[in-house]
Amino acid sequence: MTTHTTDLGGDRPQYRVLLAIGDTEANALAQARYVASLPTAPDSVLATLTHVLHGEELQTPREFRSAQRVGAVRHAADWLAERGIETEIRDVEHPYPPTEGIVSLADAIDADAIVLSGRKRGAVESVLFGAVVQSVMRRTTRPVVVVDPDAA
Repeated sequence: MTTHTTDLGGDRPQYRVLLAIGDTEANALAQARYVASLPTAPDSVLATLTHVLHGEELQTPREFRSAQRVGAVRHAADWLAERGIETEIRDVEHPYPPTEGIVSLADAIDADAIVLSGRKRGAVESVLFGAVVQSVMRRTTRPVVVVDPDAA
């Protein structure tokens, strides 16, 4: 597991959130906005961002297998850092399903919450939980926050 950190300094108590980010920058930004809205942000929030590498992504050469290389992850990390929120990017490789990598990383960092993005479908445009979101919610005892990517 590789870590890239933006440390803003100081020894402060941390509320640690894990943002499991997919490929969509709009979804990643919705996740970042939620983190920035936390009552203790930016002073005592540490945002750990990841993109679980799975499936075909694991077939790429090792030097290219990094969450840091995913545009949506970089965009969210930069957005949070610009607002004074300490960030770190962690690499997770898991053959399948991504859920296992998300839950394992949440446990490893002792995350206070997991932040995921929902997706919209259907005529009523309500947020539906995708398979990964549902699976994470079933496999962890940690709070899971699902954000609406279209909320402003």
